Amino acid sequence: MVIKNFEILASSPLRKQALQIAEAGFEAINTKQAVRKNFLYNTKKQKLKIFQKEFDLKKFKRIVCVGFGKAALEAVTEIQSILKDKIACGYVLDLKEGSLGNIICRVGTHPLPTKVNIEATNELVEMLEVCGEDDLVICVVSGGGSALLCSPHEMSCNTEAAITSALTVKGATITELNTVRKHISSVKGGNLAKIIYPASCISLIFSDIPGDDISMVASGPTVKDATTNRQAAEILQKYDVLAMCELPACKFLETPKEEKYFKNVHNILFVSTKQALQAMSHRAEELGFGVKIFSSSFQGEAILIALEILSQSKKGQCLLGAGESTVKITGTGKGGRNQEMALSALPHLSKNQVLLCLASDGRDNTEAAGALVEEGVLKRANSLELNPQRFLENNDSFTFFESVGEAIITGPTGSNVSDFFVLLEQ
Repeated sequence: MVIKNFEILASSPLRKQALQIAEAGFEAINTKQAVRKNFLYNTKKQKLKIFQKEFDLKKFKRIVCVGFGKAALEAVTEIQSILKDKIACGYVLDLKEGSLGNIICRVGTHPLPTKVNIEATNELVEMLEVCGEDDLVICVVSGGGSALLCSPHEMSCNTEAAITSALTVKGATITELNTVRKHISSVKGGNLAKIIYPASCISLIFSDIPGDDISMVASGPTVKDATTNRQAAEILQKYDVLAMCELPACKFLETPKEEKYFKNVHNILFVSTKQALQAMSHRAEELGFGVKIFSSSFQGEAILIALEILSQSKKGQCLLGAGESTVKITGTGKGGRNQEMALSALPHLSKNQVLLCLASDGRDNTEAAGALVEEGVLKRANSLELNPQRFLENNDSFTFFESVGEAIITGPTGSNVSDFFVLLEQ
């Protein structure tokens, strides 16, 4: 099981059913299984099939395999086991350590970039810059890649980190955040495709973006960008970021718009939350629940989404949703958006409801993936003299759920699509 404390948390039939539905979601987005199922190589014909697309690998002198993000190491490991010595060299930048022979593995930082990320990105770029028109680059792009793949344009690493942090604290959406990131980077917003040119490129995209806009996953390094410098500037102005970071100005880099850089790039949505929602729906139906999808791309403040979720709950129903909420940080506590959503819902739950809120990568800005809440949790909190509202005001949801024993622990899952929730009503 992915949920390591499943048995401890499954202390009632309804809680167990909610956890079983969440497990089905985790299984559906398992990185290694996805690669085995949809990355198929015919050794004799030297044909690679990805979903319905087929590629003739005989056309290429060299194959280079690179990856960045939270699913990179597991995906590239599986790709290497399939293509074996067809891969001439490669580079992986992840949060996990690995050893893949002729594929270099580096560990970076997240959610904020550091010099470690910049140095690793420079090494990766050097590898790609020498690729010629007879080469093929297989690129694994996954969530977390915006921080890991880092090459600031005319600013320091600390400045980029400050801008990212300021936007996060102010509650900017992931789309807004990544729009800015594209225009302060020399590798995002299609710039990596420009670096790879004139080689061909197959990008396997593991989406953590609500609505699966592939141009926003890891800030779209291989996807032609439709945003502009002006839009990035407007976002900084909207959240008053320059004043918050004490910056006189921010010099933007316009993303490449020339079609030639993308002519030989095949961007493929490889794994997304929709697979998790389908699997969870099927499991819920097996358990006897009617299923309703709240949203496959929710966005907004975690506190408000929690209340909207509860308003749509019905007896005998499993309500499912996926997306990415935001949190306006005013306190000094420890927590994540999923735990904040669960804590916001806690005082409003009825007797026969169970809600799980989860980060698919296993880390909701803490060592917890998320949290489970139901009426009994509030009673336990009261007996321990823990006031949920005070923890909420201090953005200290992790401490609350650790205290009441309702934090969901998975460890790093090696997968990364957007967050999801399960709400059951008996």
